[in-house]
Amino acid sequence: ASDVYKRQLLVFLQSPVIQDINKDQVNSLINDKVTVIDLRTEKEFENGKIGSSLNIDFQKREFIDNLNKLDKEKPYIIYCMSGNRSLKASHVMRSLGFKIIYHYKKGYNDWIKD
Repeated sequence: ASDVYKRQLLVFLQSPVIQDINKDQVNSLINDKVTVIDLRTEKEFENGKIGSSLNIDFQKREFIDNLNKLDKEKPYIIYCMSGNRSLKASHVMRSLGFKIIYHYKKGYNDWIKD
């Protein structure tokens, strides 16, 4: 049984917490009811968002407090405008103990392209 356990542990360690995804994957994950987090400012958010995103502004002082209110066992899709804030946020979320983070690194700019 210890061999099976070691193999499972290896698979677990190899599966990344942060997974980069594209537009099509965002769409299919939204259909699977994965929560989407928009890391942009309130003003940016009001000008348009992806689906029924939650707005958690990366630049606000209470960013980490707001993240800590979420269920870290659940998967989340995160995005910003072009991927800079979301890249930083993904590492913050991983360090806080989030299990699955889908990073839409091309961001809102890509989402509204066509």
